Amino acid sequence: MLEDHIFSAIIERGSYVVDHVVKTVLGGGSMEGFTLGINYWSRSGAIFMWEDEYWNPAVIEDEVKAMKKTGIDLCRSFIFLPTFLPRPYTLSHKHVDRFKTFLEICDRNGLKTAPTFIVGHMSGENWDIPFREGRDLYEDSFMLNQQEFVITQIVSQIKNYSSVWGYIITNEMPLYGGVSSPEKVYSWAKRLVLALKSVDPDHPVGIGDGNWNVLGGNNGFEIQRVSQIVDFLGPHMYLSETDEYRHSMLTEFIITALRHYGRPVILEEFGAPSSHASDDNIALYYRDVFHNVFFAGGSGAWGWCLNDFDYYDQPPYVHHPFELRFGIFHSDGSPKPVVFEFRRFKTFLEGKEGFRPVKPEAAVLVPSWYNLSYPFGTVKTEDMRRHVVQSMVLASKAGFSVDVIFEQDEPDFSQYKLVILPSMQRYLGTTWEYLLEYARNGGNVYLSYYAGDQNFHFGLWIHDFEKLTGCRHGMKYGLPDPLPKTLSLSFNGVDWKLENPIDNLFESSFLPLTSVGSGVRVYELNDGSLKFIVVPKGHGRIIFLNFPLEHLLSRVAFVNMRDRSEIIYSFIADLAGVKTYFTDNPAVRVRRMGSPHGEHFFLQNVSWKEERVGNLFSPQGEKSVDITLAPKEVRDISEVAF
Repeated sequence: MLEDHIFSAIIERGSYVVDHVVKTVLGGGSMEGFTLGINYWSRSGAIFMWEDEYWNPAVIEDEVKAMKKTGIDLCRSFIFLPTFLPRPYTLSHKHVDRFKTFLEICDRNGLKTAPTFIVGHMSGENWDIPFREGRDLYEDSFMLNQQEFVITQIVSQIKNYSSVWGYIITNEMPLYGGVSSPEKVYSWAKRLVLALKSVDPDHPVGIGDGNWNVLGGNNGFEIQRVSQIVDFLGPHMYLSETDEYRHSMLTEFIITALRHYGRPVILEEFGAPSSHASDDNIALYYRDVFHNVFFAGGSGAWGWCLNDFDYYDQPPYVHHPFELRFGIFHSDGSPKPVVFEFRRFKTFLEGKEGFRPVKPEAAVLVPSWYNLSYPFGTVKTEDMRRHVVQSMVLASKAGFSVDVIFEQDEPDFSQYKLVILPSMQRYLGTTWEYLLEYARNGGNVYLSYYAGDQNFHFGLWIHDFEKLTGCRHGMKYGLPDPLPKTLSLSFNGVDWKLENPIDNLFESSFLPLTSVGSGVRVYELNDGSLKFIVVPKGHGRIIFLNFPLEHLLSRVAFVNMRDRSEIIYSFIADLAGVKTYFTDNPAVRVRRMGSPHGEHFFLQNVSWKEERVGNLFSPQGEKSVDITLAPKEVRDISEVAF
């Protein structure tokens, strides 16, 4: 089709444009490709800032100046749809003019902005176009025309402002337009991106959906498809955890998983209200997130949001009052402690143009069940995500980083020395055959047994377990082999205990092994029931652990600072030839970054308290140091390390 040909040409040009814009348009000493940003509503009016009662250019100018002083490169701004599109095919010119005044203020002060167009969801409420009348936003031709009209008409008027960095089609569209089929969503997104690019092909475009499929499930915004028609991916992250190491790892998981799709990844929204955490701890949280986006190879981090508000008697704040306190500035314009983290991180970025994470030698494989539906089967995607994050923590403590790859993308395993399958029951039959071939060709596969969380079809879903592992199991149909409530483990001279907090006996089962083939090495971890085996396969190996290590750990609160299970991952990494860099303190990570000038090393304190490091370990050996890190501190040790 002609449309597809034009679209491909525009997107191809857009790839260059994004590369160029992201690298050069920001200025201000920012790291190449990294935008330090904030989501913006004025303290005068909040989401009603464009209305007569609240419109205040003097306050907006003060806020723009405050953003610049804070070190912010860019703010995300919002076209509140009911205000800007009161009737079909009719823009409110008064409000468009006010938006242009805002852009002029940004121009004068050297602040970039990313206008967001289809803003029907905001802060815990949907704000519908008054004439929608229940029509489908993704498929109804009339509503598609209205969305296209808003975007093209406004873009044509604002594209030449120097402050315009790029555009975002929507704000969290799955909450406003609803969950839909991938086909409908792709057709909708492609049409709107094409319409925008036809007016302005020279600025990057994102969707603004939040990329929530990276957290499991399928809301229709399939990342594999969407990534083909946008210039950057913009995840939104508001997550909690019961372990501080896993909590810190969430950012890295999201950025790493999305970077695999070949687009810059900007953490488009994250933050915390003063109702949910102390202001001092919110500052530490921002510090942690900023650095984790950087170390994971992200292209920006945009906090939510600039201001606190005092509109407690107005929707949406009357029913979601915590939304009033997400600001990095108080409602009177005074700064909270987090403002100083922006300035600190801005300083950290200086001189780090071209820094990228060193390519991991290992990857965690996420089953296609995580995002796709199959007949007569359900899974708990949150559990699967927690297994992946826990596996990333174990790898980090062992001293190596991992990619996150998805089974449905048919990834190329050969680019990794080690592929990890952490407490996952369900992979496709074809995947097991690919993994076996990968091992025979020199790869290493680690998998841990997990029987699933249901007493129906629990147990192995591997169609030829003996062929894969060289072992026979002794399961009894319909009966679990439950683990004790406390596991006493020992390996390589390290003894530790692991809690089993799970009451479901099927979910916390181990796999009894009755015999092993010749050449199979067995490593017992307790009195003989718990073990892992190493099975030679051609030029590589299969490594099998017969209990759900990652699942158990993911269910235990505040476990990773004291648990020693990373000793297993260390051994596996050594078998696979994966390089490891770590410290003598499990709370302090070694982060490796590459640049045009070589490799660089940083220490990162994952903990919320001060931590000390006495020894550094690398393939080059051990080095004694005496370094004390403040809570969540990151320090460049390139001059002293390794």
